[in-house]
Amino acid sequence: MRIVQNHILANEQIKAIEQLQDVALLPESLENRVFLSSEMNVYKDLDCFFLGYEDNQLISFLGAFFPSRKEVEFNGFTHPDHRRKGHFNRLVEHALSLYKAYPFNQALFQRELNSKSGLSYLQKRYPELDRSEYLMTLEKQHWNNKQQIGTLELVAEHNKEETITVMSDAFEEARDESTHVLSYLLSSTDRKVFLYRYEDKAIGVLNAAMEDGVWVVHGVGIIHACRNQGMGRQMLSLAFDQLFKDADTIQLEVDSQNPPALALYQKLGFSTTSQVDYHRLILR
Repeated sequence: MRIVQNHILANEQIKAIEQLQDVALLPESLENRVFLSSEMNVYKDLDCFFLGYEDNQLISFLGAFFPSRKEVEFNGFTHPDHRRKGHFNRLVEHALSLYKAYPFNQALFQRELNSKSGLSYLQKRYPELDRSEYLMTLEKQHWNNKQQIGTLELVAEHNKEETITVMSDAFEEARDESTHVLSYLLSSTDRKVFLYRYEDKAIGVLNAAMEDGVWVVHGVGIIHACRNQGMGRQMLSLAFDQLFKDADTIQLEVDSQNPPALALYQKLGFSTTSQVDYHRLILR
């Protein structure tokens, strides 16, 4: 198998990956699709896409996401006709060899809950479960907001620096990382980034991306000094009022290691629609 790697995909590569993904996910009716951009990666210039070819046909793909300097997340697939031949494992080994020079402490492998082929692969190689993520959905017809505490504003040039400060505190990341992420978010025309204020102080942030007519909420955070005071619920309530003006459905993902957030979303009316498990490989 010939391996091609890069951190930016050409249009023809994206098309081939999406076609392969359709074929690979169909037998098990899977929905956990890969994100084909490196703009959200901490190491945005580090190769994160690995394409495996046989006779010039794409038969296996591995994508890597770097949410921090300590962790890499993998997601990928192989054509059903080419499975159990070691192709995907070769892509993983190739990527891990490349990342040895970087300070990643662990690698996480995504598996949608009802993927039997993924479970078979991971049980043999990386059986340790790190956490699960739940995709949760809220429909407009079930939304009844009575919370009106604080104010919400769209992020633009005039409040960009305040937003970066809030992100750095809320997500415990370096300011340059927050600056990079916010610049990417603001460059997208199908996204909204909100800054939440309470008593005129900027204390919270969240963003939402429009995907196929559904608002997908990401990056929800409250600064440490204002946590456990109900501010997250107030911010989300104001944001949902705005988002439901443009769509009938809101989705988000919540980590099993964050029970307070899971409980909050359930109280707000969200229901779980799918689950992705993350299997762990300790690197150092």
